[in-house]
Amino acid sequence: MNRLFKIAALACALTVGFSACSKDEQTTEVEQEYQAKVMVKNGETVDLKSASSLKSNSGTIKRTNDVYALRNFRQFKLDADGNATTTAADNFYFDFKENDGTDDKGPVVLPNSARVADLKVNTESGYKLSYIDKAFENVLATDSFTEAANGSLGLQSTYTPNVIGWLNYSGSPNHTVMPVANRTLVVSKEGKALFKFRVNSVYSNETPEKEVSPTNYFYYSIDYQEFK
Repeated sequence: MNRLFKIAALACALTVGFSACSKDEQTTEVEQEYQAKVMVKNGETVDLKSASSLKSNSGTIKRTNDVYALRNFRQFKLDADGNATTTAADNFYFDFKENDGTDDKGPVVLPNSARVADLKVNTESGYKLSYIDKAFENVLATDSFTEAANGSLGLQSTYTPNVIGWLNYSGSPNHTVMPVANRTLVVSKEGKALFKFRVNSVYSNETPEKEVSPTNYFYYSIDYQEFK
C-alpha cells in the first residue's frame, strides 16, 4: 500500500508540475510586450535623436506605466545626403504604436504652421480622429466620442465661434496659441478606439518665450496612451 501510495503521489506531483509550467508559459505569452520601433521602459526617458528610426526626429519620450510623455517633438527636413538640416519640416508625423516619428504615411499629422493648424490623421490608411471634452486620465474606450470631419481639427478662436478645433488662438493683445483645455483626442480604425492623446503645449519646453507674440513653436508636448 505504501508503495502504491508513493507512486500515485509522484504521478500527481508530475501532473501539477506540468500544469504549472503550462500556465507560466501562457502568462509569459500574454504579457509579451509589443516590440515598438522605439522601446521605452517604465520610468525611462528616451532621446529620439539617437533612438529613432529616422534622422529627422527630435524630442524625448518618457514612460510612466502605460502613459507616454512626448516632449519637444519636431521633425526636420533632410539634405541631399539624407541628413537632418536645421529647417523644420512643414508637418510632423507620429506613430503612437511605434513611439516614433514617421514619414508622411504616418497615422497622425501634426502641423507646423499657425496659419494652417490642422491636426489630422491619415484617412487614406483608414484612421479616424475624434474628440471628447473630458480629462485625459478619465477617458475610456467605451466613451462616446465626436468624430472630426475629414479626420481633421483646426484652429479655433473668438473670431471663429463656430469652429471646433484642437488649438485655440487668443487674439489680441497676446497672440498666443494654446491647446483647448480638457479636450482629449482619439485615434481609431475600423471602429476600434486605438489611442487617446492630449496636446499640452506647442511651445518649446511648454513655455512661450515671451508674453506677447511668442515664436518658439511648434514643439509638441503630448501625452498618449493605448486603449487595452
